[in-house]
Amino acid sequence: MPRTRNDKPHLELRRGKWSVVWWEGGKRLRRSTGCPDETSARRALVDFETELAKRPVRVTFGEALDRYIASRAGKVQAMKRLLEAIVPIRLALGHLRVDQVTQAQWDGYAESRFRKPKAGETEPVKIANGTLRREFNVLRAALRRAWKDGFLQRPPELEPPRDSAPHDRYLTKDEARRLLEACETPHVRTFVAIAIYTGARRGSILSLTWDRVNFQTGMIDFQEPGRALTAKRRAVVPMTRALRSELEKAMVLADGSFVVHWHGKAIPTGLRWSFAKACERARLGWRPTPHHLKHSLASWFAMDGVPIDQAADWLATDPVTLRKTYRKFDPSYLRGIADRFSL
Repeated sequence: MPRTRNDKPHLELRRGKWSVVWWEGGKRLRRSTGCPDETSARRALVDFETELAKRPVRVTFGEALDRYIASRAGKVQAMKRLLEAIVPIRLALGHLRVDQVTQAQWDGYAESRFRKPKAGETEPVKIANGTLRREFNVLRAALRRAWKDGFLQRPPELEPPRDSAPHDRYLTKDEARRLLEACETPHVRTFVAIAIYTGARRGSILSLTWDRVNFQTGMIDFQEPGRALTAKRRAVVPMTRALRSELEKAMVLADGSFVVHWHGKAIPTGLRWSFAKACERARLGWRPTPHHLKHSLASWFAMDGVPIDQAADWLATDPVTLRKTYRKFDPSYLRGIADRFSL
């Protein structure tokens, strides 16, 4: 049988000294380490492998994405979302070397990003600015990882996509009441009630366990023990009277440790279908998502004149974000200027 060729860099003894031997472009190459002893030669081999790996011409952007994913393992809560953002970037730009990913390449990619048409749409539609910005952030982070690992002299200066205007659509309080009443199954009603009254994110609600619902103090702690703190903070909020009533009913039907469950098991993938059906039964006239419940509560707080810092603590959201996005819903905002202004 023919001997299997060792393509990886390895050591060979030649004329009393160890050499590194490797294959590149179909050619067998050799470099002397100058070391007569094997221990020193092994250290030289590691240095050579590091040098070889850091050659930009050998590192593709697809490989840089793999290295970035590996560096984020165990540090990112929403790893699935990160992997989803990487798929179209890898498909379009993964074959390029890391030093070939420039502003022109990104602009071409952004112009070509369309989503599949939905029912009633005849042509592909440009993806949302938020989706494109998320993909840009992943691309930029992967290039910075390549720079930190020594594959680039410096990361390219890329212009990010423009922000889109924030959505003004929110549920009115009447729509929220109709939605809650339209929830036919207990787990969906409990989920919607918690989302409406606390403004917690979907992941926080689905991971909430009964040991963090304190009926004595009337507080709900959405922070999971042992969970790493991230930019998406989780709050400790008091129950409203209506929410306490909903949770007391849910407690009677509790089966296991999770507040929102399906036959005693956690619901890790969300409630998209069930939530959409509840919205249809509520006859809202539009299709909100679970995130609209948080957005709606923030809007109600602004309309009711709740101080920014208190609203930020309740919603576990940066006060700067609330001030920028929601103060326009406060009817008293700038009213004093308007009342005093005249010609």
